Amino acid sequence: MLRKHALVVGATGVVGSAIARRLVDTGSWDVTCATRSGDAIDGAAGLSIDLLDAAAIESAGAKTAPVTHLFYAAYQSKPSRSEEVEPNVAMLRNSVALAQRHGRLRRVVIVSGAKYYGVQWGAIKTPARESDARHLGPNFYYGQLDHLAAQSAAGGWTWTNLMPATVTGVSVRAPMNLVAVLGALGTLSRELGFPLRFPGPAASWNSLHHLADASQVAHAAIWAADSDAAADHSFNVANGDPGRWKHVWPHIAGYFDVDAGEPLTIPLSQIPDAFGDAWRDLAHRYRLCQPDIGALVDWRWADYMFNTAFAHDVVLETGKIRRAGFHACIDSELTLMGRFDELRALRLIP
Repeated sequence: MLRKHALVVGATGVVGSAIARRLVDTGSWDVTCATRSGDAIDGAAGLSIDLLDAAAIESAGAKTAPVTHLFYAAYQSKPSRSEEVEPNVAMLRNSVALAQRHGRLRRVVIVSGAKYYGVQWGAIKTPARESDARHLGPNFYYGQLDHLAAQSAAGGWTWTNLMPATVTGVSVRAPMNLVAVLGALGTLSRELGFPLRFPGPAASWNSLHHLADASQVAHAAIWAADSDAAADHSFNVANGDPGRWKHVWPHIAGYFDVDAGEPLTIPLSQIPDAFGDAWRDLAHRYRLCQPDIGALVDWRWADYMFNTAFAHDVVLETGKIRRAGFHACIDSELTLMGRFDELRALRLIP
């Protein structure tokens, strides 16, 4: 019987790296990480490829062992939502072409997200259900899923779409990273003697949100890869129950040994200019790996998260994935504190 071979696209990101690591740890998969650099985690093979280069796809397909499962967690940011559509649909299209080159592909597992429901535009209906109607406006997830539906019918394979809301996790090469944002803010507050103030408006402080740690998403992805019940379905994914920032914020402040501050909407995009020198100084003192706070975190993305994404309730209906057979549940607060420990172990914060 052909051993399962996973092609993980987006393997340097928060979710993709978690999926690759979990696959390797099972011991029952051959794993190839497809990245621009060709880097791979221990136990996996690396494939250097530009997913927007059709010639590179053709060349890589001739050299790559038959793929049975494609795990797709890649994303290319653009200045506008409209501009995001073409490259993100093209990257998935080319990834599928690469994965089905040898005719052994059985399942594609794609990780999309709550932007499927339109959280990037404002308030959504809650709880958000997988059967909710699509919204008007550019959304590259729609093009990706339409492509999967069309190609799977012709190719004889199936797909699963996992939709987490806000993802937590750590990757040294993913600056769109909530854990790194919180870690940097907590570190700066402690070093400068400030309370850790919530950097968004009162609406974000009080709204109800689901979190999905990368480990939980990876667990769901491996389940979805071989579950008959997951074939050709979309599923919301979350750690467990939703929560509010105002309740978890004191615990985050406590981790960094500072007082918790009330909401104060500060322009996070100005952090590199305002505190770049202070960060370089502490990075030198503590021998941190990244002395450039503007490279550690995408602060414009952080502004979007705290001022737009968190400004309304984002609660997902998670009954469908449980009824299909995935029952894992983790504690969001404890998991987040563990992620801060990981930042320290990687010497990204002191």
